[in-house]
Amino acid sequence: MDLLAPASGSHAQTKNVPLVCNICPLRPTFSDLSHLLTHISSKAHLSTYYKLKIRSSSDENARQTVEHYDIWYAENDIESSMSDRMKNKEERKKIKTGT
Repeated sequence: MDLLAPASGSHAQTKNVPLVCNICPLRPTFSDLSHLLTHISSKAHLSTYYKLKIRSSSDENARQTVEHYDIWYAENDIESSMSDRMKNKEERKKIKTGT
């Protein structure tokens, strides 16, 4: 399984996103960027991230995990990918409802 996917947005031709979640307990891998983005926006993932963030003030391993995740998130411009995905979803919804 290829664990890299082209990043969306302006870096699509030059950057690949590792399709792995390094903060969730099972370290899930994903078949494509869409599945990774779905996971990142899930309640389970967000809860795990929040709990790690809280623990990171007193637990060095948690701090390093959060730090590595935050670096991965920024380097791969995940926020931009999530934003593009939300815009596309809203556009499809408008087309579907005719508004």
